[in-house]
Amino acid sequence: MNNRKLKNIIYTAVFSALVFVAVRFLGIPAGGGYYHLGDAFIYLAGACLPFPYASAAGALGGSLANLTVPPAVAFAPYTFVIKACVAACFTNKKAKILCVKNFIAIITASIITIAGYGASYVILFGRGGLTGVYGDFIQVTSSAVIFIAVGTAIDKANLRDKMFK
Repeated sequence: MNNRKLKNIIYTAVFSALVFVAVRFLGIPAGGGYYHLGDAFIYLAGACLPFPYASAAGALGGSLANLTVPPAVAFAPYTFVIKACVAACFTNKKAKILCVKNFIAIITASIITIAGYGASYVILFGRGGLTGVYGDFIQVTSSAVIFIAVGTAIDKANLRDKMFK
């Protein structure tokens, strides 16, 4: 195994852990579910790691967190797919985390999150479950703000290339 691949695996594990902690322990219970900032770390993973690693970090961290919260267990398979797709929206191929592609990715990732969980609510609870979508708007908006703030700090300190390239 080459050095780059090993680093990517290690960073995938670190981002998976960050997502897990942000979802599981920093979540705010609300209406049978919970709001969390885990998506901010999924966005960062997508902006720092190559595609398959970023998607793995988002899918594993988010779905493992769901598996440890009894009301959220049913969402684990949906989370696995949704969060893998969310991470895939971002690019690590630009010089900075905050680039036009990643700003567009925030919008795309938000749509995927809201539509994906909206579909899962309908599958699990029927059409009445769509009321959960309102909370998803809060979650994606707060995660976008955190991503932009942390991305700005990382870009200003030129840390991304030092750590991830």
